[in-house]
Amino acid sequence: MKKYILIIVLFCSFSVINAQTVKIGSTSYSTITEAITAASDGDIIEITGVHTEAITFGKSITLRGTDPTTDIIQEAESPSTSGSGVGVINVIREGDNDVLTVTIENLGVRNGNSASNGGGINIDKVTGKLTLNNLIIENNHSAKNGGGLGVAGSIADITNCTIKNNSSSLDGGSIIFAPNNGANVNSVINVRQCLIDSNTGRNGGGIYINGNPNFGNDYLIDVVLENTTVSNNNATSASGGNGGGAIFSAGRPWTADTSVGNTTLKLIHATFYGNSHSAKNKSGIQFGSAKATNFSAYNSIIVAKDDLNTKALNFANSNTTDVVNCILGGLNGAPAAIVDDTNKNNSKGKTATFAGISALTDEGGATQVFAFAEGSNSDDYCTAATGITLPTVDQRGAMREGTPDAGAFEFGGTLSTHNFIDDSRLSVYPNPASYSIQLKGVNNIKKIRVYSILGALEMEIENTDFFLVNTLKKGVYFIKVDAEEGSCTKKFVVN
Repeated sequence: MKKYILIIVLFCSFSVINAQTVKIGSTSYSTITEAITAASDGDIIEITGVHTEAITFGKSITLRGTDPTTDIIQEAESPSTSGSGVGVINVIREGDNDVLTVTIENLGVRNGNSASNGGGINIDKVTGKLTLNNLIIENNHSAKNGGGLGVAGSIADITNCTIKNNSSSLDGGSIIFAPNNGANVNSVINVRQCLIDSNTGRNGGGIYINGNPNFGNDYLIDVVLENTTVSNNNATSASGGNGGGAIFSAGRPWTADTSVGNTTLKLIHATFYGNSHSAKNKSGIQFGSAKATNFSAYNSIIVAKDDLNTKALNFANSNTTDVVNCILGGLNGAPAAIVDDTNKNNSKGKTATFAGISALTDEGGATQVFAFAEGSNSDDYCTAATGITLPTVDQRGAMREGTPDAGAFEFGGTLSTHNFIDDSRLSVYPNPASYSIQLKGVNNIKKIRVYSILGALEMEIENTDFFLVNTLKKGVYFIKVDAEEGSCTKKFVVN
């Protein structure tokens, strides 16, 4: 039987009570670290409130909050870039044969300041499965690589995460992904429905994929970005540096067949916007020269705002196998046989304005997106067959329509109702209702969204705890409320 370990931070209106309660059965502990020490494989540690401590463990456990805006683990109370700490969360297996399965979800991870890789979260050799879900990883720093997140020698699903405002002194301002020979497995990294925004690193301002010569290239690493936005990241190296404001992928000869590289990057319904480097031809996606990265892109928008001299994608040093249904900005070295094939429906030399995108906005879902209007060039753009299995939802979790749009956002997509869970913090009165609804249980409501049972947005109201429902048809609805306590959801009925 799994044990549930509950960590509670108590608040009152005039002061913060720092005492924290950590329970395993009837035994209490004072910190998350003590709870982890007491935990067994399979246990779930439930966390609420803000906790200032650095955590290291090598167990198959779950760290679970309820809302990443309020349930937060931080190394310090404020950010630092001295590179003198250890980071916020470190997961490293204790024995060479350990097969870890680790889940971290619904938490904020901030203010890490690591002398090593992964200033926010550092993962090494998690070969069962690493699941990172609904996290906000922000304001972390690494003196090495991966300011927000470092994942080496692992099999990982990263979903519904916002990774923003992180930095590294070396490469991967937001993230470093790498294989590790010591893991004895190929690394498989799936990044879905995420936002990677406003991070800064030497090369690979957003993401650094490191083939890891001598330490990792006995194995392969496959990275898939699906329904994910990579925007406004900056690579700080000088103009002669490797660059890659969005991504720098440094493939290495695979030991088993040195004629091929050990890195693969696939983009599916991704959006790239506004990434930068001092050398404009290295501002977007950039590949290292040691060995080509296997590269493909489907149904994606890859642009650099409205400047075509700023290259959104430099194909040099890539083994590009396919590009289909993509809106592409300034390019270097584009393989004409693929990119210019009319059957593949690509548009090159296009701007963000052509694609209809300009700013990140909250359109529902866990992460912000670049939305566009009906009838824009991205709307219903993807008419060519891709030959791959495409996601049925967009970055927000909204259902995609018959002819999918380009990029991570689907105009007119309806939010899947599996994202809505009745939250005990929120009270809806009366329920059922025929004329109006009063909300209770949460404070300082900022925004209310009402969705149909099919997930269509029916109404949006701001700065109130009261609203009318007399214009809604009879039926079941879902309400999402953004308040002081974070986001919460509830089901209600109009009769």
